[in-house]
Amino acid sequence: MMEIQRTVNPMNTLQKPRKREERHVTSFLEIVDVGTGERHVLAEFDDLIEAPNWTSDGESLIYNRSGLLYTYEIATGQSTVINSDYADWCNNDHVLSPDNSQIAVSHHTEEDGQSRIYVLPLAGGQPTLITAMAPSYLHGWSPDGRELSYCAERNGVYNIYTIPV
Repeated sequence: MMEIQRTVNPMNTLQKPRKREERHVTSFLEIVDVGTGERHVLAEFDDLIEAPNWTSDGESLIYNRSGLLYTYEIATGQSTVINSDYADWCNNDHVLSPDNSQIAVSHHTEEDGQSRIYVLPLAGGQPTLITAMAPSYLHGWSPDGRELSYCAERNGVYNIYTIPV
């Protein structure tokens, strides 16, 4: 009988891959006037939405819902899915490039459930892998658009890193 040996990536000490889970919550997408404190609910959802980000023109919000990215158009009140191809398990770590042409995401791969960072066009399209090692959690995009910052576990230690885009 042949024995199958499982190899473990020595860079990643997480023992169990993350599994998809449903959260039963109600979420509100709202804007707040910081001067007056006035709140305006734009939309209500029967599930979790996360991390809305304004586009630089102030016309849209980009948010995460059930692993997918959405654009909410302020003028129409409509949400549309951003085609992110196979990157369909994104968490709340997403950020727009300084010129608003791209979006970087943390996506949990189906193969091992670990988070890696990808970049794709904001209009939608094929993601490009940025961090091959996992877990990697996106945090920011440099003002010049050349680097991403992220937190990652390597050899059992979490640290903050930068990587060229």
